[in-house]
Amino acid sequence: MKPVRLLADKIKDNLRTDIIGREVITLERTASTMDIAKKMLKEGAIEGTTIFVEEQTQGRGRSGREWFCKSGKGLLLTVVLRPVIQPEKSYFLMLFTAVAIVQTIRDMFKLPIEIDWPNDLVINKKKLGGIIVETQDHTEQLRDYIVGIGINVNLKKHELPEHIDQPATSLTIEKETFIDRTNFAKALLQNLDSWYLILKDERYEHIIEKWQEFCVNIGRRVNVRNAKTELTGIFLGISNDGELILLLDNGRKTKFKVEHTILENDKVQL
Repeated sequence: MKPVRLLADKIKDNLRTDIIGREVITLERTASTMDIAKKMLKEGAIEGTTIFVEEQTQGRGRSGREWFCKSGKGLLLTVVLRPVIQPEKSYFLMLFTAVAIVQTIRDMFKLPIEIDWPNDLVINKKKLGGIIVETQDHTEQLRDYIVGIGINVNLKKHELPEHIDQPATSLTIEKETFIDRTNFAKALLQNLDSWYLILKDERYEHIIEKWQEFCVNIGRRVNVRNAKTELTGIFLGISNDGELILLLDNGRKTKFKVEHTILENDKVQL
């Protein structure tokens, strides 16, 4: 089946959101929606502007890793946000986004999707998508954030990327049926908006609770490494500042900041 292109007016039709999706832009092809969002911010883009694209030629994930998805087969979008939030709380942008995606997919497709700390979305240990958050500073008090989301939707097994660090999957593979991307996009924007309002109300504990409910890593034994030391313990969850909490074998708890960590094969490296 030939992919049906996403259209802004179809996504906006009966979309009931307060902030996210105020303006919806759909593109055929671009290097990166993150770069488009940065340009639009300089031109005065309103908060909630959401950019969808069918194909990215230079899509990227966390730590600059390449993100590939066949044209018209994924849901690739970037959202412009402007929350009044302390810099140390900015990681909650990643958290609320992950929660909204998982909730949408569980509700719509009844699939066992989980969050693989810090920013991957997985089904049965296979990668479905990911999230990236970047900051655009103006002053210490005023910051813009761009949240990038990539989800494999209608890719068949032979269309999945081969040269990645873990097995991949798509919604259509897991459901064994074609997925209407427009309906999925609308439902996702609704949930993103609802959880963003929770963030703006500073209900951080609610976001953490739901994130930990959805996280596959909770209770897992991991190794944490940096240049000076290596620690082993149980992943207990995340702190109010979005830090990994590790229970060491001696009973002591320690924390690690997310921006310095990578989770690979049940090992966390700093």
